[in-house]
Amino acid sequence: MNERRQLPDRRPHVTQKVRLADRRTVYLATHADASPGELFVRVKGKDCTTEIIGLYDALARLASLALQYGAPLEKVGEMLLGVRFEPAGPVTGHPAIRFCSSLPDLIGRHLFIECCGRGDLAHPSPEGAPQ
Repeated sequence: MNERRQLPDRRPHVTQKVRLADRRTVYLATHADASPGELFVRVKGKDCTTEIIGLYDALARLASLALQYGAPLEKVGEMLLGVRFEPAGPVTGHPAIRFCSSLPDLIGRHLFIECCGRGDLAHPSPEGAPQ
């Protein structure tokens, strides 16, 4: 069994606020380094139940634990990328993601683009559109 990577007591995070399909506001926070060991997901919206909020908190905790025990970030991202269910649709507020097929897909894309340098998963900005 792998040893759990101990995270420092004080660690910087980068938080990205996005809006998904004009229904949910999502805050994604990851370590501000190349090998994140934590993921935080906060979901807000009129239709957000405690079950939805709890589900995404559990997903983030599981992803964090997997990363701390040595799971490759790419594998964690692969497990989330391409998952399809509502809400899905346009994404506003993220500089590189314009559309996602679900909130897990959004999280996977964010991890790949921001932490793994996978620009191939970014959506180009339309000419003249604000970032």
